[in-house]
Amino acid sequence: MKIPLFKKSAVKIAAAVLAAAVFSVASLCGCSSDYSTLDWVASVIEKYYYQDVDTSDIHSYTAKEFVSKYLDQYSAFYTAEEYAEVVSSNSGSKSGFGVTYSYLPENGILVSSVIFNSPAYISGLRAGDCIVSATIDGETSSFDSLSEFTECVSALEEGDYVTFNTSEGGEYTMAKSQYTASYVICATNESSWAFLTDGESGGLELTETDADIIEDLPDGAGYICLSQFYGDAASEFAQAVEVLNSLNCDSIIIDLRNNGGGYVSVMQYISACFVSSGENVMTARFKGGDEDVYAADGRYITSDECMVKEDTEVYVLANGNTASASEALIGVLYSYGVIDYSDIYLSDYTDEYISLVGGSAQSLKCGSTYGKGIMQSPYTKSFTGEVLKLTTAQIYWPNGDSIHGVGVTVSDGAKAVSSPYPSNGEGEELSNAINLIYG
Repeated sequence: MKIPLFKKSAVKIAAAVLAAAVFSVASLCGCSSDYSTLDWVASVIEKYYYQDVDTSDIHSYTAKEFVSKYLDQYSAFYTAEEYAEVVSSNSGSKSGFGVTYSYLPENGILVSSVIFNSPAYISGLRAGDCIVSATIDGETSSFDSLSEFTECVSALEEGDYVTFNTSEGGEYTMAKSQYTASYVICATNESSWAFLTDGESGGLELTETDADIIEDLPDGAGYICLSQFYGDAASEFAQAVEVLNSLNCDSIIIDLRNNGGGYVSVMQYISACFVSSGENVMTARFKGGDEDVYAADGRYITSDECMVKEDTEVYVLANGNTASASEALIGVLYSYGVIDYSDIYLSDYTDEYISLVGGSAQSLKCGSTYGKGIMQSPYTKSFTGEVLKLTTAQIYWPNGDSIHGVGVTVSDGAKAVSSPYPSNGEGEELSNAINLIYG
């Protein structure tokens, strides 16, 4: 089955929003050419930052230093060039292999995530695989540290091929290259669909594959994984819903694990797959008490089949890295009765997992989502194009709740899912969740 991808909407740089979080669109701040960057940063902070900050000594620092030292971890200062790169990346334009990773001593390089439609994804490499060596031009090198792996991949140029060998005996060959990220895959127990580059048009097209079939799903159950709220995620999500509706799925699992958020607009578009366009899906409350209300936007709902049907059972998978826009979407589903807390399944990392990756159950947020209920807005300095991203508001669900600093937890009634040894944990954790959901 092939369904053409919706046309991309134009995104103005001035209205772009950044990072793994929920953001609003901020207005441009016009400034004269002789207005120093530091003075401009101070004025924007004083006017828009959600907390009061003393900027009297700002001239003792660079803009980046001051923001890093005095503002929260979500605020940042960008040069025009840096900001352009971020906007390009968030639109889906990427380069490299498409993996994030960490090192597990005596185990290898743990693949934390694989970007859909990336060279790694196309090769079959998946999150949870553990890379132990790489073969380049017939020579195989093993990895005993994170730096060895980083040096290996950094030395490769665009077009160079490498075969990554995993602890399970897998061999995954790919080339370092430019690609367009996609953000949604869907599956049943018989087939799966991904947005892949079409060889003729060069654009993304929803393509039926057998790469991500979930055999544990019962008949009539569907699965949608949403990795981030960027790029064409909204149109992709609507098309995935349409596919599962065409198969008469009476239940859908929405996987938001490790989804740290993205654009608020994408959250608004995706919300329209569950609630009527125009319904309140989020409120932002700014310093001083002003509020902005964000509504579901159905621009990607081309037919009723793009909306999850009222009698469809919906379940959500989440973990300690499920943050911001993801938590806002959960808020929409809960506030409008699409799900109850008991329909949310949260990763509960085993002692072995915690020991291997380090930290503690608390730091890894076992049995909880991240708890990011604040919003960032970008402000652009005229003439230079420099951008200051600030935390500007606290966000509230449609029912008035705020999960900032708390998240959704098992104490709310959500269910804990055992998340085992990380180098083979993703598939096993998903199986555990499916067993809990369907019995």
